[in-house]
Amino acid sequence: MSSRLGLISSGKVPSLRTVGGLIAALFLPFLLTRVSLHIEVLKHVPFALALLFVGAMTLWQRLPAGIVASLSMAFGAWRKFLEIDQGEHPVRAVLRATVTFGVGYLFAAGWEWQRRNRDCLAFALSELNARREVLTEAQKASKAVAWSYDLLTGRMTWEEDGLDVFGRPLLDASTPATSLELVYEDDRTRVTQMYQEALAKNAPFEIEFRCLWPNGEMHWLEARGKPSTARPHTWIGITSNVDTRKRSEQALIRSEKLAAIGRLSSTIAHELNNPLAALTNLIYLALSDPALSEESREYLVIAHTQIRRLSTVARHLPTQRAFPQGSPADLHEIAMEAVDLFAARCASKGCQIRAIEKSPARTSASKEDVTQILINLLNNSCDAVAEGMGEIVVEVFSQGEVACIRILDNGPGIPAEVLSHLFEPFFTTKTDIGTGVGLWMARELAIRCGGRLILSDYAAPFATAFHLELPLAQNNGTHS
Repeated sequence: MSSRLGLISSGKVPSLRTVGGLIAALFLPFLLTRVSLHIEVLKHVPFALALLFVGAMTLWQRLPAGIVASLSMAFGAWRKFLEIDQGEHPVRAVLRATVTFGVGYLFAAGWEWQRRNRDCLAFALSELNARREVLTEAQKASKAVAWSYDLLTGRMTWEEDGLDVFGRPLLDASTPATSLELVYEDDRTRVTQMYQEALAKNAPFEIEFRCLWPNGEMHWLEARGKPSTARPHTWIGITSNVDTRKRSEQALIRSEKLAAIGRLSSTIAHELNNPLAALTNLIYLALSDPALSEESREYLVIAHTQIRRLSTVARHLPTQRAFPQGSPADLHEIAMEAVDLFAARCASKGCQIRAIEKSPARTSASKEDVTQILINLLNNSCDAVAEGMGEIVVEVFSQGEVACIRILDNGPGIPAEVLSHLFEPFFTTKTDIGTGVGLWMARELAIRCGGRLILSDYAAPFATAFHLELPLAQNNGTHS
């Protein structure tokens, strides 16, 4: 401890400052004592200046210098006593000087004790600040913040500003009520119940919840707490940002679900191919009947076309590979065919659906892929629009080097909290009929075709607009 406090070890050569201090301690107290005899005000307290110097030397050069100063003061006192009383026995003067030295030594020892306490306190504060700095860096590196809660005062104390955890400073989060406001509103009831149960049982707790940052990002946090063993009526804990871990877990779950869908789709495709082939043959035989009415023949042609499309989809479903590219396809024709498929469904809801060609647009992407994308998007639009007042519009146009389709509807729109999960697999707001793969599959098909599918801006009366971009055919201006 002495080396930490800065004391001089015996193995080191004394510095010039130390030597100068010892010389001053050797002579100055003696001189101060002698000077005090010649100053009227100080004659009755001739040791006052010397004692002050002893204390100063002790603080400056530590106890050895204080002892030397006390000896110098005692020598001055011995000379003083001899001068005042010429008949006094020298031994008695020595005894008085010894007492003076003892007083000086006790005075120096008191100042040394004070100095040591000051240095110990300074060292302890330095160690505390160093440990606190290490804790702060550890919290920043782990995206965590420690806290304590006093049950008696109801005060919540946070050890850091919380920017990496809550996305905002924690200056106002000094009570459980204000801290609860940091929790996403849908999770507050659950968090409150689990926290109250832990307090009632006086048992540790571990809670995961969401926090909406001021920039609109949703983060997963984990709070752990337990009763303090050192401080009664106090809970201590740590809140960590576990958003990366949660997203990794969700990604793993999605990948496992996708793998299961891949295996299931292979089985379904295998089971579908034979019945579809039989249906195709039966429709072909039915179409060869000369007595067939024109209306029935038209229905059978539509059924034959859709069965062929379903058969093509089933053949490519197990490998999830893109359909082979054929001749350039007219997007307006594809849009009209998709609109015709949903015309009866929209009519039953009293809704309108139509396709508009703003400018010619032909794409080199597979017709089957584009059709599948439109079917997924129009299916969602039909589910979203209200009965009796719904309107769905499919716009076809070319823009620069891309062929575009925009699907608009006047449904309720997409909530802001859903936007970040819009194209995630297995995420759905239609809990009764939704599977959560429609938009994900549509975007994957768009990417496989060399294009993209995004949520775009819209104008009233529409509330939702999806924008599909596809490669533009080289002969976009001509029709085959």
